Amino acid sequence: MPFVKLCLLMLLVLSTGYQLYNMAHSKQLIEKLDDDYRRLFTTIRRFGSFYNNSPSLTMHNGVHKFGDISVVVRQDNTQVKHLSDGLDKLNSRLDTCAPDSVWSIVVLDVPSRYGVFYPLRPGYLASFDTYAPSDRVNAMVERERLNNTYREFYGCITRMTEAYVESETHQRIRTIYYPIHNNQALDAIVAVDIKESRTQDIVDAYNDEHHTVLNIDGLDNIYSERGKLPCANDGPYQVGFHYLDVLKASLAPSFLLATLLHLAFHSFRRRDHSIKRDEMTGLFRRDFYEPRFNRMNRFAMLVIDIDHFKQINDEHGHQTGDEVIKACASILSSHIRSEDVAVRWGGEEFVVMFKGIQRNALFDKAEQIRQAIAGKKIMGLPVTVSIGGHVATNTTFSQAYKAADAALYHSKHRGRNRVTLA
Repeated sequence: MPFVKLCLLMLLVLSTGYQLYNMAHSKQLIEKLDDDYRRLFTTIRRFGSFYNNSPSLTMHNGVHKFGDISVVVRQDNTQVKHLSDGLDKLNSRLDTCAPDSVWSIVVLDVPSRYGVFYPLRPGYLASFDTYAPSDRVNAMVERERLNNTYREFYGCITRMTEAYVESETHQRIRTIYYPIHNNQALDAIVAVDIKESRTQDIVDAYNDEHHTVLNIDGLDNIYSERGKLPCANDGPYQVGFHYLDVLKASLAPSFLLATLLHLAFHSFRRRDHSIKRDEMTGLFRRDFYEPRFNRMNRFAMLVIDIDHFKQINDEHGHQTGDEVIKACASILSSHIRSEDVAVRWGGEEFVVMFKGIQRNALFDKAEQIRQAIAGKKIMGLPVTVSIGGHVATNTTFSQAYKAADAALYHSKHRGRNRVTLA
């Protein structure tokens, strides 16, 4: 359960932080969309200089092919701008700005004497045949407000339509119109059809680059920022994110972070345990606790030594001796309180320091420990301990230990398996 709780805590922390991260990036994505579309517009507007400086050719009625470019002429002896090279360059630059997003490029003469198509998709020819100077072209100019854009120094001299499904190709697109004016008169219209998926492509690329989960006009978003595509006819859009997307993106990092923290915590505990605790018995190490004893001046302590331990090692082997030490340490630990301190002092000797205990109670505790060890065979062997104890105030640990050790010596001298208090 602690690991599960840690995972949930990390999920809460990371998902909250990730929400704030996505919130901060919402406005940046709006700026990114604005910049990308304005770059498209700038690229298209540069075609105007090429158009104005291109020579004209006399062409007859019909469809004329120049590679991927088709020129549709509506009457004989029409002066047609030679735009093939310029359209190739424009298409190449647009593909750099918006990879795989350009659907078609059309240059329409005003009035509608010829059209240049890159490429001439099915249905375009029939549609162009219906254009008339006083009909569809003028309606387009009026609808998109293209007639006087030369007067707009700082405004939008391009126009972008709402997304729609093109009737001829059934492709969902937006059309960017750029009117070319000369002497305050409209000479031509450049119409670049961009796949509607371009907006989502920008969002996807932004999410991949910045590791966000932002969306456009998503349902049930918990946060959103309003934006508007530049020079577009449609209304504002919303950039935001859904909580489930945040949650899904946070799951794996939360589990990984929780795992790393869990491992780090247990590694720290093992390291801390190895510094403080004796590996064999689990009791405190002498080199860890002796400095603490040296800072004390009140003592109620026992010094405990396993009887005939050398004989156990010699007759039954060191592995058996180790098991005897571990068993005695376990019994000792089970007979002291959590606030008491048991230390493996060296070899088969232990020191136990009791907190707030009087002399009589110390003797009783020592007897409990002695009887518990003597009353249980360890590795099939009868094992006993000798114990010396001392209670003192306003003294040093060194003096208290010497007194308890001397009492231990008396227990050994009196036949072992005894308790003696100094």
